[in-house]
Amino acid sequence: MKPGTRTQKLAYVGIFTALGVVLGTISFPVGPTKVAPFQHFINVITGILLGPWWASLTALFIGLLRMSFGVGTIFSIPGGIPGAFTVGVVYRAMRKDWAAFSEPLATVFIGGTLSALLFGPLINVHKGVTWFWIAFAPSTLVGTTLGFLTLKALKRMEVIK
Repeated sequence: MKPGTRTQKLAYVGIFTALGVVLGTISFPVGPTKVAPFQHFINVITGILLGPWWASLTALFIGLLRMSFGVGTIFSIPGGIPGAFTVGVVYRAMRKDWAAFSEPLATVFIGGTLSALLFGPLINVHKGVTWFWIAFAPSTLVGTTLGFLTLKALKRMEVIK
């Protein structure tokens, strides 16, 4: 069942934010970043279930909370939001679960570029764009695949439609 009302969507944002923060403790340091595959897992699910704006809000909340708890860095903002938004937009256009695989494209190319050119210099981290692309790619590919498989399983079990 997909959430329909704003109240339902807000409840899902809260649940997925909490889940994302808890699962965000499973992260791997890569240079100045802490890549978290489960951020991308959440992005896929929320992008498809909630749409681009609610998924982006969830990614923002997860990033801010991970930073405040010390389990994330400033790079969790550009590393999360573009992927969530893109999955939501592509899913709305296609209505196919394969929209999940737009997440790595947005995270690597948009998130990685923003990290290198905007967020990195804010904290005096000077890594090239390609460095961030390579750092983000494995995390987003793993998380996206897990999210896609989870969605397929939930649909097969008729938990969601």
